[in-house]
Amino acid sequence: MLWGQLLGGLPAAAQAMALPGSAFPLVLDVDLTPNPVCSGPVHGRVEVYDPAAAKAGATVEWRIRAGDEQLAGGRLDMNSRVGTAEFSIPFDRVPATETALQVDARIAGTPDGRTPGRYGKVWRDTLRRGCHPIRVASVGDSVVWGQGLDHDQKFPYLTGQLLGRATGRGFQLNDYAISGAVLDAPDLPAGNKDADCLRTTEKQDPDGDGEMEFGEVTQQTPDVFCQLEKAGAQARSGGYGLDLVVINGCINDLDPFFGIGVGITPGSESVPEAVKRECSGIGAAAENPAKDVPYFSGAKVGYGGRGMQAAIEKAHSLPGRPKVIVADFYYALSRSSSPIPVKTCSVPGVAGARLASCKAALGRVAERYEQYTQLANAAYHQAAAAADKASADGPYAVAADGLFTVDNALLTRDSKVWNTPVTDPAFPLRTRACPELSATPLQCLSAAVGHPDIEGARQYADAFLLNPHVREWFRLPAQGPRAVQLSLPAHAPVGTEVRMSATVHGNPPAAGYRYHWYFGDGTQQETGEPTVTHTYDHPGPWLPRLVMTGRDGGKSLVEAARAITAD
Repeated sequence: MLWGQLLGGLPAAAQAMALPGSAFPLVLDVDLTPNPVCSGPVHGRVEVYDPAAAKAGATVEWRIRAGDEQLAGGRLDMNSRVGTAEFSIPFDRVPATETALQVDARIAGTPDGRTPGRYGKVWRDTLRRGCHPIRVASVGDSVVWGQGLDHDQKFPYLTGQLLGRATGRGFQLNDYAISGAVLDAPDLPAGNKDADCLRTTEKQDPDGDGEMEFGEVTQQTPDVFCQLEKAGAQARSGGYGLDLVVINGCINDLDPFFGIGVGITPGSESVPEAVKRECSGIGAAAENPAKDVPYFSGAKVGYGGRGMQAAIEKAHSLPGRPKVIVADFYYALSRSSSPIPVKTCSVPGVAGARLASCKAALGRVAERYEQYTQLANAAYHQAAAAADKASADGPYAVAADGLFTVDNALLTRDSKVWNTPVTDPAFPLRTRACPELSATPLQCLSAAVGHPDIEGARQYADAFLLNPHVREWFRLPAQGPRAVQLSLPAHAPVGTEVRMSATVHGNPPAAGYRYHWYFGDGTQQETGEPTVTHTYDHPGPWLPRLVMTGRDGGKSLVEAARAITAD
């Protein structure tokens, strides 16, 4: 998503910070294979990004540390903007348990007496021994990519880490997501043949392994189906099976701002029809009406195509027959957000009638975004349920919620998304990579705005680990009382009170629990009793959830068996 538009482009503060050189040389990526390791050495590759060092023909020193111990290091001549060095760590130096790693680099000293530079930004990861790690692949757009976040702050990484710790197996993540990706680009590659994706490489993937080291730089392709193709190819090449795929998609197919927000992108006028077409794969016209819009839009390539159910089924077909978590969308923008400035509409390609329509629609942006969030999440749930129903090997998919509310959106009192384009950890990378690699560098520079921040990403991962399906799949111990059910009506008129209650075999749960109700419409309430009333102020359906917290701090998640229809 390109929510930097909401701030009217790149502010002066960002321009003043355009070269935060203290982050460079910047460690772009570190591959550790295998990790965890059962026997033998860990083989690795470190990629260092520093265009200025390459221009000067400088040499970089890099190091890998576990606490005060240096496990590997070396010198690297920067003959190109991305320098690559290989290394190995002997098995006897690999920690027995999960240990934090820090990888950084600096400009090396020279024989003529020039002193070494300061070390740049640290890349963080973990290393441990182990034989059967939880293997996770992440595919999707900027939300799954984790726009603005460091590698170890993204929710697919955190989800794998939590599962690895809970099972004692450790984890390994392969991330194929890229900011700006559409769910399906029907004409790319030609004939929509996913296997042909393996014949192409992207400038965001300098080592060609399918994982986007420059995924922070927005681009509509490879789409989610191509990302899955690359994940499968890498798993087959490495001889391993996947345990879990974390996936999302379809927001860029609609166009996040000029489509969902103001509805001026052709095909986006009706949010329900657009979500049905792009998230569910139903109802596309024979020809893409948005293919020639004169502004940056994922709808140019993402209109129509396959929906989320097809993506879920493709994910489950990968080696290992992995389980699939579809990451429900969060409230990027809501009616709790501050008003959006008129200058938001003033971007290249938006003029005349389009500009007038955009400005006239600004008052409806928040409402349309809330509607998109509701409908997209409902489409995800329907897709996961349909995939499970069609499965020959049992249920394997769940649309898991991050338990976000309207008060966590952009420019709200309890925001859990980036509200400025210059304060996130990945901003130093974008200052160099966006002008170099992006066709729309100003949008690219501000692309973190509206994406989950560090706290928001952690909330996603924590909520995933509460999901009862995930806990069952990975044999995690039950938390809280068993057999809790939410009792609620199937239907409620808008504006009337709805009573909900938590029961165990028809009786109230034992005393001592706190109840955090999420009503499905972006609102929430905490109580000390297992009953609550709520009034829906606009039509549903709405799927309530409840988090119960015991005296020991243990939490359990209960999801309603069916949605409430409010009309």
